[in-house]
Order: sequence, then structure tokens, then C-alpha cells
Amino acid sequence: MTSTPHHIDKLMDDELLAEVLGFETQEVATTASGAYVDAHSGRQFLDFTGGIAVHACGHNHPAVVEAIKLQAVALLHVSDTMRHEPQLALASWLRSKFAEAVPGELWQFLLLNSGSEAIDAAAKLAMKVTRRYEFAAFDGAFHGRTMMATALSCSKVVHWNAYDPFITMMRARVTHLPVPRASRCNEANEPARCIDAMRQLFAEKGDRLAAIFFEGQQGEGGYFPMDGNVAQEMQRLARQFGVLLVADEIQAGCGRTGRWFSFQHLGLQPDIVTFGKAVGGGLPLAGLGARLSLMSQWLPGEHGSTFGGNPLSCAAGLAAMQIIDEQGLVQNAVEMGFAATEMLKPLLGTAGIYDVRGNGLMLAIELRDASGNPDYNRCDAVKEEARRNGLLLLTCGARIGKSQTDCSALRIIPPLNVDRASMVSGINTLIQALLSVPVAVPI
Repeated sequence: MTSTPHHIDKLMDDELLAEVLGFETQEVATTASGAYVDAHSGRQFLDFTGGIAVHACGHNHPAVVEAIKLQAVALLHVSDTMRHEPQLALASWLRSKFAEAVPGELWQFLLLNSGSEAIDAAAKLAMKVTRRYEFAAFDGAFHGRTMMATALSCSKVVHWNAYDPFITMMRARVTHLPVPRASRCNEANEPARCIDAMRQLFAEKGDRLAAIFFEGQQGEGGYFPMDGNVAQEMQRLARQFGVLLVADEIQAGCGRTGRWFSFQHLGLQPDIVTFGKAVGGGLPLAGLGARLSLMSQWLPGEHGSTFGGNPLSCAAGLAAMQIIDEQGLVQNAVEMGFAATEMLKPLLGTAGIYDVRGNGLMLAIELRDASGNPDYNRCDAVKEEARRNGLLLLTCGARIGKSQTDCSALRIIPPLNVDRASMVSGINTLIQALLSVPVAVPI
């Protein structure tokens, strides 16, 4: 359908879409290419959000678009009545990638629609395999918005507060451990505190835990890389007590952190891996991988999805994954991430900047106020100032009422193929926004 400017304005005035999604702007996207998005207002934006880390290859990469076109005229949907070639081809490609990251037993895949759905499926698989029904996760974790994913998450009170009476029942079977931030990102005693809590949990409940969910680099919780010592102790305890390790790679995977999976920075060997966002090349696609000995324990019908792994998304996803691999975008993430941090680190200790952290192109700038507390309002103000100057940003940071966990940060997640000129331009715009929005002085 061709829309006129007046038609779009009328649709906006009709308040058709639920605001619960929390739309970042009042802009209406019209076209996009690479790292740039054009809006109905006539403005063009440099996009350092990437559809929340979805567009690893940039908007509308020609090879992804061509794969979608070819698949659209061949086959759109069959559900589980038949397998199809894009599904098989993507799974084959994923198996080869997992063999590099987690050598040994073959991996098998369940393709779904969203990251939250993948998290729920991973929890169900863990219960099926272990015949245990309790879980562990971490403060600051974000695993999605479905009920099980919400119960596992602990990054913002607003995510569960409205449903607390029901979520509390589910959380009776979920233990949240202290956030395992790398010591270079926060107070030096934090890893030890987390390890002590983890050992106590396993001593008390190790024989009842089905799985422990972790992010190699936390997303919504503040873009904190996981501490390596915590990670290794988590793996040792999990193996000792027969608890499955579930790596949430939904945001941090597909090369985002400068390795294909964020758990590779930690030397971990997870049992189940969830993935999503970038894996669909811009279309809805997610899933989980598990060792064949685990996945094969599921009986047909114990889980399912009408649209999961549909032909169009799989074709787009395979094209995107091949582009990341063949065009060296994981290495580009390392190089562009280094360039960004080199520009930002001289500002540490000024303009309210407490920390610059992250791996690859999953970076954060943590802001604190003059009293040393998370400065959520200023993060929003800097984000808005950057947007006024043509740069799209998102914020992140835990907000659960725990001083050891709460934080406020701006996140930097451009396409993995962002060029140096766009990277430098975006960071310069961000720096100007940081310098132009004053730090509030306590009264």
C-alpha cells in the first residue's frame, strides 16, 4: 500500500498502537540502508541501535534482501508438516559454528520466533532432561518478557511489578545470584561476593537445580561482561551437581562482542544456547541449540511452534550469518569497538562518566550523578540530545532497588559492518551530547 504523508499523519493521530512497547520516538521509519534510517519527518538518523542489536549487517543489506525475494516466490510457510531447505541449511551452518565454539558432541537446533520463546523452551528442555524444577539466574539479568523469561529476569522492576502476585509464585523456584560483573567494570570484591553466594546456593539446592541461566555479557542489566573467575566457578559447580548451563546469546551472540558467542570470552562450554535478534537478518527468528544427547530426549509434541523457523526468516538469517562470516564482521566489531572506546575513555571521570565498558560493538557508557548514584534522567536527556542531532541511541541499566546492581548507561550497538567514518561521526555526536547535558548538582 502506498501511503501519502497526510495518510501517515492521520494514522499516527488515531493512536492505533499500544504504548506498552515504549516507542523511543514519535518518528515513523520509511526507508533504511546500512547504518542509516530515513523517517517520515524528512530526517535521516545514524542508527546506533540496530533494531536492538538485530541488524548486524546493517539495514537492508542487498544479499539479505535478495535472499528474501528468492524465497518469497518459492515457499512462505509449511509449519511442521514438512521440513524445508532454508531451515535445514541454516541448521547445518549453525552446527558447524557450534562445533568451533563447543567441540565434541553434535548440536541440534529448535528454531522459533523470538528470544523470549527460546528462553522458555530452554527451561522446558532443562526440566525434561534433569527432572528437576528449580533454576538460578543473576541480578541484572534480562531473558525476555514471556512469563518464564520474566521470572528468570531481574533487570527492571517495571518488567514484573504489574504481575507480581503470579510472578512471585514462579520465582519461588528461581534463585537470583549477585550480578557477576567483571572486576574491571566495578568494585573489586564483587566477583568474590558472587562466588560465595553461588557456592552457598549449590550447597543448599544443587540437587534440585535444573539449570543456571547466564549472559556472557549482560544486556538490559547494563552491558557488563561476566567475570571470568565467576564463570569458571559456575561451570565447575554446575558439572559437580549435574546442573545444565544455559547461555543466553540472544543479544550478545552472532559476533556482537567480537567473538561469535560471548561465552567464548570466558572459556565456557554451555549445554544449551539460546539465540535470536541478529540470527534472522532482520526478520523474526530465534531458537536454541543443545547437545544431541539432550535435545533427543524431547518427545514429538512436547514443545512446538506454528511459525518458528519459517522459510523466509531462515533464508534471510542464513544470508546474514554468511555475510558476518565471509566479510570479517566479527573482526570489524573488534576494531570499531576499540576505536570507539579510544575516543570515549579520555572522558572518564568527566561529564558524569563513571565507566566505558563492553566487548566488540556491545559497548556502554555508564553515567552517575554528583552523588555517585545511577543517573537515569541524564541518560535519557543525553539520548534525546543525541537524537536531536541525528544519532539514535538506547539506554540500559538495572533498576531493581539494589545498590550493588542498579546502574544507568547509554549503549552503543551499531551494525557490525559500520565503517570508520560513521563510527567516528556517531561517537563525536554522542560526546557532544554528553558535554552539553549538565550533571545535576545535589541541593
